[in-house]
Amino acid sequence: MAANGMDLKGRAALVTGGTSGIGLSTATSLARQGANLVLGARSENPAVLSELAALAGQHGARCVFVAGDVRDPDTSARLVAAAQNEFGGVDAVVHAAGGPAPGTALNQSYASWLDAFDVHVNSAFHLFRAAHAGLAASKGAMVLLSSAAALRGCPGTIAYQTVKAALIQMARALARDHAAEGIRVNCVAPGIIRTPFQAGMTEEARLNNLKNRIPLGREGTPEQVASMILQLIGNEFITGETVVLDGGMSMRMV
Repeated sequence: MAANGMDLKGRAALVTGGTSGIGLSTATSLARQGANLVLGARSENPAVLSELAALAGQHGARCVFVAGDVRDPDTSARLVAAAQNEFGGVDAVVHAAGGPAPGTALNQSYASWLDAFDVHVNSAFHLFRAAHAGLAASKGAMVLLSSAAALRGCPGTIAYQTVKAALIQMARALARDHAAEGIRVNCVAPGIIRTPFQAGMTEEARLNNLKNRIPLGREGTPEQVASMILQLIGNEFITGETVVLDGGMSMRMV
C-alpha cells in the first residue's frame, strides 16, 4: 500500500457494518495491512471479532468493537472516541453499514422512507462530522458505500436507490469542501455481490442475473469490493470519485 500512498500499518481505521459482508471483508483486508481497527455494528459477534483480533495481532495491530446503531449520532461520536482513545486518532473511515429498503412510492410507508435516510445518508453525515477533526489531523480518507442501484432504475426500491444516489453526491460535496484540509472522500458502488444482503435472492433471480444482467456472467465478491476500498484509502491523489464494481451491469445497453 505504501507504493500507492498511505501506508496503513499502524494507522487507525474505523469501519461501520464491520462484522459482516463488505464491511467485514474490508476490516479483514485492513487487518492484513497492519491497520488498527475500530469496528462498529449494532450487535457483537464474538466469533468474528475474535478472528479479526487474532488476524490483526499477527500483523502487529489491534481490534476494538463499539456496539451501536448508526442512526444515532452518539454512535458515531463513540466510534471516533474509541479510535482516539485506543489508537491516538483516525486515519481512515469506511462507512459500510446499511440495509435494504424495499417498496415503491405507493406501497412504502413514510416511516420506512425516512428510516432509509437515517440508516444510509444521515448516518454518513453524523460520521463525517464526528471524524472530521481526526481526519484533518491525519490527512485521512473516508469511503462511502453506494450501489449500482443508484445509477439505473430498479423496480420496487425507490428509497434504496434514492439514498444510495445521495451518497455519491455527498462524497463529491465533502471532497470539495474539505480537500484543502487534506481529507479525501470517495465512494464505491457495488453491483450484485454475494453477501448476507443477497440472502433472500431466489435461484431463478440469481440465474437471470448471470445470464441476462451481468456481462461478465458472475457475481462479485466482498473481497473484490474491499480491494477497491483499500485502493481508495491508499491512493492520495483521488477524491470525490465513485468507482463502480458491478461486472459491467450498469454500462450495458441490452
